[in-house]
Amino acid sequence: MYLDKELCFCEKQSIVGNAISENVIYVGEDCGSGNTVKLKVFVDGEACAGLTDLRVALQGSEDDSFGLYDTIFESGAIPVASLTKGYNFPLPSLPVKHKAFVRLSLTVGGSDATAGKISGYVIIDDQTNV
Repeated sequence: MYLDKELCFCEKQSIVGNAISENVIYVGEDCGSGNTVKLKVFVDGEACAGLTDLRVALQGSEDDSFGLYDTIFESGAIPVASLTKGYNFPLPSLPVKHKAFVRLSLTVGGSDATAGKISGYVIIDDQTNV
């Protein structure tokens, strides 16, 4: 799997409390037409601890300031027991029509986290043979 820095939401971003991804990505309004565009969001490094669960959502906006935004979809609450190194969040492909700028939103359930890091990317295809 090839990763592009321009399509990176975050790399080993610490999970402490509710947050948004370190980067906003410009994908245009129809980057999903012609090919399936996927999201790869996973626990990268240390497992999450201290929280009850974590939700990852994809948000879209017409501009990169995100003054107004929509939640395109969300993973649902993933229990902390599942949030071990390498866990992949169950997120669908990017819809064909959406807002031009996208980012990730991280919502911590229960107490703030004491450990955990995630990485997230926009990808065309995922490597599954490892």
